[in-house]
Amino acid sequence: MEVSNPDRVVFPEDAITKGEVVDYYVRVADRMLPFIEGRLLSVERFPRGIGGQGFMQKNVPDHAPEDLIGRHEVPKEGGGTTLYPMVDSAEGIAFFANLGVITFHVPPVRANDEEHADWVIWDLDPPADRVELVREAAREMRAILETFGIETFLMTSGSKGYHLRALLEPTTHVEDVALVARGTAALGAAANDSLLTLAFRKADRGDRVFVDWMRNTPRSTSVVPWSLRPKTGAPVATPIAWPELDEIEPDGIGLMNVQDRSRKRPWSKLQPIDLRLAVEKVRNALDDAAIELEPFDRFRS
Repeated sequence: MEVSNPDRVVFPEDAITKGEVVDYYVRVADRMLPFIEGRLLSVERFPRGIGGQGFMQKNVPDHAPEDLIGRHEVPKEGGGTTLYPMVDSAEGIAFFANLGVITFHVPPVRANDEEHADWVIWDLDPPADRVELVREAAREMRAILETFGIETFLMTSGSKGYHLRALLEPTTHVEDVALVARGTAALGAAANDSLLTLAFRKADRGDRVFVDWMRNTPRSTSVVPWSLRPKTGAPVATPIAWPELDEIEPDGIGLMNVQDRSRKRPWSKLQPIDLRLAVEKVRNALDDAAIELEPFDRFRS
């Protein structure tokens, strides 16, 4: 594919060009595709680079070739529809990178089965730049989740925190998956309320790590592993191994040094789990702890 304006500087403070961004996405496309295929794609575009105006795009670009970019129409709650793009090839990823896309986002469900999630995600968001707190929070949440038989894998967010993810058999209803994500976060906050919080408003968090479970509804999205983030240093949301938690900052891997990880496959042994076994255990644990969750309806969209 011919790259338009390959010399345009996309990351001004790092002198990283659009050609280098497209080349990066071509090189990591095989790693990204398992997380993108079959899902509704939302993208963050910065046509003039991250120093210019960016925007989130959900609809398929008008000129997207039909043989390269799939389409999936979804009704909006207020009327009308969104025609989401779908990508199942390296060429499709490169097409979007050539449009000025910096970051790719997808939901935890596939387009052909929105009732059953095959990922569950906890996004840990620390106060300011307190990386030591978010590392402690990651260990705390990992231990809590293991008590329910949930093995998690770790990813740098490319921003301030880390993501914990678990691969699922698509057997659990998405609302039950969200219940597990939210319930375990609530149990963690109850057990260690000086470290963890579910407070959505930053003003209510204090010096605590926000455990964002809301990435687990059918219309919510999270950053795709190996995506760049629109920040100085061109940080990458990167899968890492648990022993690397104390070594790698949340934004410590960027486009210019990500090639150092070309031989590392920390998620190579991912095995899907059947989360149905954890649903009742989490419900019982919430009852035992006398934790009542707010009605789920407000978090559906």
